[in-house]
Amino acid sequence: MEVSVTLFGGLRHYLPAGSSFNKCKIDIDAGSSLEALLAKVPVPADKPYMVILNDEKVASDQYADVTIQGDDEVVLLPPIKGG
Repeated sequence: MEVSVTLFGGLRHYLPAGSSFNKCKIDIDAGSSLEALLAKVPVPADKPYMVILNDEKVASDQYADVTIQGDDEVVLLPPIKGG
């Protein structure tokens, strides 16, 4: 199945080849975890990001427990800095 993944900010640089602007489709087996999906997005381990799944934040300790569905939308956001 294909899952829509959107990367914002500097994370866009890590989109797989063939992506358009900040979005891509990732092929993953039905019943796969969010952790398995994220492993297919080549963001380096030292780059922090937050994951939003269908408009809800997912804590990093839950990635292995969340099952991805074909119509899910996953968004990766870098930390926001400001003052």
